[in-house]
Amino acid sequence: MIGLKEKFILIIKEISYILLIAPVLFLLVNKYPCLLVISVLISILIGIIFFIKKRAVISFHSELLAILVIIYAYFILSYFVSGQSFFNLLSFQFLRFDGSFFFCYIPFFVFALPAHDYKKLAHYYFNFIFTVFTLFSIFGFIEYFMNNWSLMIHTEPGLGKVYFAINFAHNATGSVYAIVCIFLLVFFLKEKVKKLKILYIILLLINLAALFLTKSRANYLGFIISSIIVIWLYYRSIKKFLIAVGIFIAGSIPIIYFTGVYSRFIQIFQIGKGTSVVRFFIWEKAWYLFSQSPLFGIGFGRFNDIFSIDWDLFDLERLKGFSGFITFYMKNNFYYNSAHVHNSYLQFLTETGLIGLILVLLFWFLCLVKLLKYYNNLEDSKNDFNKKVFLSAIGSIFILLVISFFENYLSATTVMIPISMLVPLAIGINFQNEFREDLAVDLQK
Repeated sequence: MIGLKEKFILIIKEISYILLIAPVLFLLVNKYPCLLVISVLISILIGIIFFIKKRAVISFHSELLAILVIIYAYFILSYFVSGQSFFNLLSFQFLRFDGSFFFCYIPFFVFALPAHDYKKLAHYYFNFIFTVFTLFSIFGFIEYFMNNWSLMIHTEPGLGKVYFAINFAHNATGSVYAIVCIFLLVFFLKEKVKKLKILYIILLLINLAALFLTKSRANYLGFIISSIIVIWLYYRSIKKFLIAVGIFIAGSIPIIYFTGVYSRFIQIFQIGKGTSVVRFFIWEKAWYLFSQSPLFGIGFGRFNDIFSIDWDLFDLERLKGFSGFITFYMKNNFYYNSAHVHNSYLQFLTETGLIGLILVLLFWFLCLVKLLKYYNNLEDSKNDFNKKVFLSAIGSIFILLVISFFENYLSATTVMIPISMLVPLAIGINFQNEFREDLAVDLQK
């Protein structure tokens, strides 16, 4: 029998796992950022305790963490070289807006510790996220169709009623719903138990309807492209792939009609209208700044500072260095807000140059390579949950890479936190899986 002390230790460990995963409970309430911030800080604290206990980092994570440390160091150097202060670097406003990159990649470090039971953490992760998002969706539907939009539903010029959840922006809500819908698609495809398969398709339809009601075109596109990739990776047969995609499209049409968002799908192809025009204007300015300092950029966190000034007054005095080679924005005006280039790739090019963008892309490329390798190496007859985790992580990264063409999602806390948790969880699961297989072989010998 388990003694009282052992039971107490197990309870404490279970609570610590719940607290580690707790940030996914607050992805739809960024109007109250303290909830997500506090939950992430608690995860960091637990991670520090685990690190003190084991004093080790899993080798499977070490390569990614090394690149991430280099990125952090390079961005911090870029920050200081462009004349920004140490105190601003540590300020809440900077870390919430211009410097959010530093905050939202922290889970990669927290979940790189051998003290975790990764499979149990992953179960908590998906159970929490499926429950919270489905409940929010149902309450959102009630508000939307009862014409009582006060908490989760808002009216936007040209869009009408839009589902925001309790977030500041419908795009932020749409980005995490796209991620959750990919998870549910994976779980539906991979599930072998009929009752659970029915449950997952119901949850997928509910959350897919909520995604459509966010009226976020970029996230529609991200979900569609990632779904195609996920379906292909699951079937690996052209015939089955085409049939599955056809069924998927046919099943989505009634939801699109029911939610009344078909006009937003049409607008995806109307690139010369609406917010697309604004994006082209901002991209043109960002590209100009990149051309002034293509290798190193104008300084991490500096785009908002220079873009907040009237462009008609733009002159070389604001950029110090050698034009076309290396220049930094050196004025002591700092603007911390949600404005950005509306394209992660241009954001990194503008602020950190080719070096910054290459480092970030290298990091995500290695994440994908690892996950695809883990997914392909598992046999279909075993470790079905592990394959769900790997394919979910792969799908979420593809969504992130697609939607980052339209917003600065590679540094957006709302969508980055769940991905920054899931990817190291998936890598940890593979580590424990291989460790147990090696242990079983050793025992047989």
